[in-house]
Amino acid sequence: MAVFFDCSSNIAMFRKPYTTTSSISFVFPPPTAVAGIIGSILGIDNESHVDGCNAAYWSELSGTSVAVKICAPVKWFRGTLNFGNVKNPQKSPHIQVKHQFLLEPRYRIYVKGSLEERLRERLSCGDFIYTPYLGVAYAISDIYYRGSCEAMPVSRGGEAVDTIVPLNGDISIDFLASQKIYKEIVPFSFNEKRALRQTLPVLYSDSVNKIVLKEMDGLDVTRCMDEVVAWFPEW
Repeated sequence: MAVFFDCSSNIAMFRKPYTTTSSISFVFPPPTAVAGIIGSILGIDNESHVDGCNAAYWSELSGTSVAVKICAPVKWFRGTLNFGNVKNPQKSPHIQVKHQFLLEPRYRIYVKGSLEERLRERLSCGDFIYTPYLGVAYAISDIYYRGSCEAMPVSRGGEAVDTIVPLNGDISIDFLASQKIYKEIVPFSFNEKRALRQTLPVLYSDSVNKIVLKEMDGLDVTRCMDEVVAWFPEW
């Protein structure tokens, strides 16, 4: 049975990797950020005490699939952070760097696979090993366990999908019914040294509109409770 929970915070930032001085955020947590949230809840060791670049938790995520829903209207605000000037500290000990933040975000994360039972136990008692956060350490996340459901396969077209839609199948979209659609390329997985292993294009809408699929061959779409969920491939 798939497990799902909500995560929210006052702010969030999931930095796009091609941004440098001025940090820009994805609208939602990409699969790599979701992997970190799951790892923090379960307390999966990343072996960083051996090497700071280690991300050993990826081996335990093998066979796990996730889905992400945007639950709150997308709101932005921009601010600056004071950083230490390591390049030229004699001239100025600090520099101010512009950041783009999400304001009051909330997401629903679905998880199915080998970690379901362990995740259900942790979520049901609210006892997490490490502190989960949304992209940056100062965006500490509140986690709300919503339950579990039997993922019933959906094969016919005309379904309005509630979650982000990964483009890893042969799909056809009803653009008129969907109204708002955005496309993004997100990091999908890292290796155990935190190097990018795979990216994936996705489609998403806001918290009000849904993406209506006319055809969805090769895409894993299920019905969980009263929501239609499009799953990312297994890690």
